[in-house]
Amino acid sequence: MKVKSIFFRCCIFACAAVSGFACSGHSSKSGEFTVKGRLSGVDDGVVIGVFGVGNDTVRNGRFSVTGKAGTGPELRSVVIMDDGHASWPLQYWVEPGAKIKIRGSGRLTPLWVVKSAVAYQKEENRYLNEYRDILAENVRIGIERYHLTKKSETASSEEEAMRYKGAVDSLGALFDSITAKRYMKEAYAKINIMETTDISPVWLYKMANLTGMVRSSYFSSEQSEYLHEKVWELYGRMSEEDKNTDAGSYIMTALMPPEVAEVGDNMADADLLDINGNIRHLADYAGKYLLIDFWNRSCGACIKAFPVMKELEEANRNRLTIISISTDSDDGWKNTITKYDMPWINIRDPKGFGGLAARYGVMAIPNYVMISPEGIIIDKWAGAAELKGKVSENMKIY
Repeated sequence: MKVKSIFFRCCIFACAAVSGFACSGHSSKSGEFTVKGRLSGVDDGVVIGVFGVGNDTVRNGRFSVTGKAGTGPELRSVVIMDDGHASWPLQYWVEPGAKIKIRGSGRLTPLWVVKSAVAYQKEENRYLNEYRDILAENVRIGIERYHLTKKSETASSEEEAMRYKGAVDSLGALFDSITAKRYMKEAYAKINIMETTDISPVWLYKMANLTGMVRSSYFSSEQSEYLHEKVWELYGRMSEEDKNTDAGSYIMTALMPPEVAEVGDNMADADLLDINGNIRHLADYAGKYLLIDFWNRSCGACIKAFPVMKELEEANRNRLTIISISTDSDDGWKNTITKYDMPWINIRDPKGFGGLAARYGVMAIPNYVMISPEGIIIDKWAGAAELKGKVSENMKIY
């Protein structure tokens, strides 16, 4: 995925690729948490998605959900589900027993404010406050461009479609300009805070996000070189325990990316875990076509694709094996798969996005890989929109 990809694919990565981290070393008993929101400027009937928990509909400016926390602090997210598409996530920290309060005005989720007694929330807010305004502007333009793109696709005439396309292109240039400014402000703000604060789960998450940013084409070569040096300095502060967390694995992969397996190569494989903790490999399922689905519970688009995957599994079970690989923590994964109808192979990568996903070059989820019965990669793509067609086409050609 190119960095200057469409806005909502970037949203998926930001929300799912790193917000799924659970941090070890801070254990407590499992328990429920609640999220209650009070909003103005958001119409009743709007659906609020609380990833990893469920949805609620705004009534009288309020929404409320209850979820189950894992054994350590976790970063979760809230979005507006707009025409079935998720807005930019508002992220918050949870732990057992937490009572999360969200207050906001309007539909720009980054401007909403999270309050709770969770110790890490204050730290999270400190980072966001440094670049909240420019992030909100970035999101506003992205949302406007998305809706104009949808209108161009349903235009009643070619002339109307071209007018919308012109507006989309104009907003695209503005979006890239604002994004470049946001990346700069966000990166430098994170570095300044991280250099003077102790390492915590929030610190590790921000470090993971920062290492992904430094490769962006929005930075000049001089800026990238400076940021790369700073990231390595920050990495030097991390203990071995920090490096062995999910976030640490992702950070190391981002700093030293592995060789990516491409179409035509032999499939990449790794030690993966089933629900009982047994080691599994993709090679265990060789002999049929394999559809690999990289996902996690924070990805609404991933979960929305499950019914299509069930159709594919039922229609092609003699020729096709579907394997969903979660990048979640163990608790988060197990809590999620019990909620959905997923009658195919479900396994987890203990290295998260720093593991097999990195070997396949996954930069956004949902992300799919098709492998031939002989173990050769025949296709890779991000997004579920063409899932059924892609699988059918690949099974006909190869």
